Amino acid sequence: MNILRSNTYKAPLPALPSDFFEYRESEDETAATLLSKHIWKLIKKSRHRLAQVPGCEGNSVSVMVAADFLSRLARDVVRVTEGELYGIRGCVLQIEYRDGDERVSIGRIKCDPKLPVTTHLTLSLTRDRTRTSSTSSLLRLFGWGSESIICISPGYLLEKRRLQTL
Repeated sequence: MNILRSNTYKAPLPALPSDFFEYRESEDETAATLLSKHIWKLIKKSRHRLAQVPGCEGNSVSVMVAADFLSRLARDVVRVTEGELYGIRGCVLQIEYRDGDERVSIGRIKCDPKLPVTTHLTLSLTRDRTRTSSTSSLLRLFGWGSESIICISPGYLLEKRRLQTL
């Protein structure tokens, strides 16, 4: 099952009744909040690896995402794992960044180390080339011109692979 997120789904998922982040259970909402925090920590920790991508000059790289990006991403991960044996707790999320032919592994999150893994999700992030020039010129006004800025695209690819259960 793949989700291509720009504004349309390319997967057989039920339509959302609204843009609000509604969850069926409070545990799902808690899991989504923790997942979005873990994803952001991994992205921040991988800045030194992202600095080696062609087009990023300098030693320091700043990573920017849209305001609702992490919430949407966590909601989609929870929705994709809803029908699985252990839900989101039985999944491993592999995060990678792609920029042309370059691929950088950002990290891996095992949602619950005590449970067996039943689902493997791969999240592919890309650079938003449309916002880079206007954003970096604005940030140079505030004295952040020495850093290279990577704007993560609000669209992403989320691939699901079921593993054989015991």
